[in-house]
Amino acid sequence: KTAEDMNLFESNHLFFFLLLAHIIVMEIIAWFTISYFGNGWIPTLMTAFILATSQAQAGWLQHDYGHLSVYKKSTWNHIVHKFIIGHLKGASANWWNHRHFQHHAKPNIFSKDPDVNMLHVFVLGERQPVEYGKKKLKYLPYNHQHEYFFLIG
Repeated sequence: KTAEDMNLFESNHLFFFLLLAHIIVMEIIAWFTISYFGNGWIPTLMTAFILATSQAQAGWLQHDYGHLSVYKKSTWNHIVHKFIIGHLKGASANWWNHRHFQHHAKPNIFSKDPDVNMLHVFVLGERQPVEYGKKKLKYLPYNHQHEYFFLIG
């Protein structure tokens, strides 16, 4: 009741507009940096940092629109979600919805949740990596994943 009285469940459309605008501005700055300064080490590193920040922000923004939590009409949420994930991130909105619905249906269940099912690279938890590594299950020495995480992750 307190959260409702404070209007915490009402989205601020200006906030989401400015968030989308700053993502687009960062994308433009990144491409301008390469086109103006060339592809030397410093412009490339600057561009990589700007694009990484932009893509991270776009990921969370598309998540909010994917949950249909910004506009009251779901049609507008779908349109903006498809724009952000399709044009700014280069992924499929249908793919994201399919995987995200699975995540919400069975959160953090190892064989069901696609967010924690990373058997080709990592095994999550305290006991499972040791067990998989010692028994040589699947692909990698998972009992040593703490050593190769920074190389792959």
